[in-house]
Amino acid sequence: MTNLLRNVAALIIAITILQLAGGLLGVRLPLAFANHSRTELGVVAASYSAGFMMGAMIATTLLSRVGHIRVYAACAAIFAVATLALHFTTDVWSWGVARMAAGVSVALLFAVIESWLAFSIHSRVRGEIMSVYMVCTKAALALGPFFALNYAPEAPEPWMIAAALAALSMVPICFTETAQPDPPKAQPLALVEQFATAPAAVIGAFGAGLVNGGVLALAPLYAAQHYGANAATAFFSAAYTGSLLLQWPAGRLSDRVDRRLVIAALAAIAGVAAFALALWSGQLSSSAAILIFFVWGAGGLSFYGIAVAHMADRAEPGKIAQSAAGILFVWAAGSVIGPLIMGPLVDFFGVPSVFWFAAVAAALVCAAMFWRQSAREGPETATKEEFAPQMGTSVSAGEIAYGEDDAAAAASATTVAQAPR
Repeated sequence: MTNLLRNVAALIIAITILQLAGGLLGVRLPLAFANHSRTELGVVAASYSAGFMMGAMIATTLLSRVGHIRVYAACAAIFAVATLALHFTTDVWSWGVARMAAGVSVALLFAVIESWLAFSIHSRVRGEIMSVYMVCTKAALALGPFFALNYAPEAPEPWMIAAALAALSMVPICFTETAQPDPPKAQPLALVEQFATAPAAVIGAFGAGLVNGGVLALAPLYAAQHYGANAATAFFSAAYTGSLLLQWPAGRLSDRVDRRLVIAALAAIAGVAAFALALWSGQLSSSAAILIFFVWGAGGLSFYGIAVAHMADRAEPGKIAQSAAGILFVWAAGSVIGPLIMGPLVDFFGVPSVFWFAAVAAALVCAAMFWRQSAREGPETATKEEFAPQMGTSVSAGEIAYGEDDAAAAASATTVAQAPR
């Protein structure tokens, strides 16, 4: 295990540095765009997810043509430039284009890292490696906002710091001695087939994207409006800290009981927390609001991984990569739609409407899990794969977590996605 970690340390370090920039931007973007309508902010947030989907489409082609190191270096540079560009313009369309370029780049960056990890680790230790990967990346997302603490929303330094972190993440990749993966091969998504295989997994993944994309884009504005700009940093960090602490125990529990019930429980936790924030908006102390958002993150940011595990339980041998691609596509589609709905809601009904929407959506996910559990008992319960932590980043994460019986498909899983995401 120690030797293997040493072999993939450069990959994990690189993506951890990159996620520090992601965490910083997660708070800085809505605060810097605060003078625009929330509908426009929703368009910008959706542009990033749409770019991520486009990056997924071209990942296989680029990785096979120019190799992993060149793709990573080029995309880290594009991400840095797209981030710096945000300081030099204020109109929604320029920001939308910049964030779309950033989304394309980040999709390809995750494609490189996760496919490389999938290529480098053995199935016997994949759960341990994924645990390290998850802890490092989620800790970086939680710590990233503090790199820009106390800077004014219009200050250029946060953009410079984020761009510098993206550039710095190239260093471990360019100097690693770990062998690059073989060129990937594409597999079709077959979304209809996957919904028929595990409808609860598809519903859970879509619900996670629908709710989390919009809430994470708009919640910093809620915190800044009621508790000041610095509270937005603590808010964002609290959500990822909650997820980091609960996701693994929830995953282990899902190994012992029906995963759909665990998804329902996590969605219920997120729904209750969102309902509390909506109902008592502005009446809570700063610490109480942060604590409740911590609880929301523990539930809302954790059930995507359980949905991936449920799909892995039901997927046919040799089709893990295909199933992971489908789940990721559905999650990304939800993350495009969510901000587009929540932005206008905030403009018409105020910032608390984000949490009303999140509470209702989480309740629907919870109800859907009970419906699916009663409609079809899972025959895979006795032979389900042991849970490994999973994030909504790329198809390869599913491969790392749950492996692949077909060697050719394992190579193909070294891409972010074989279709729009």
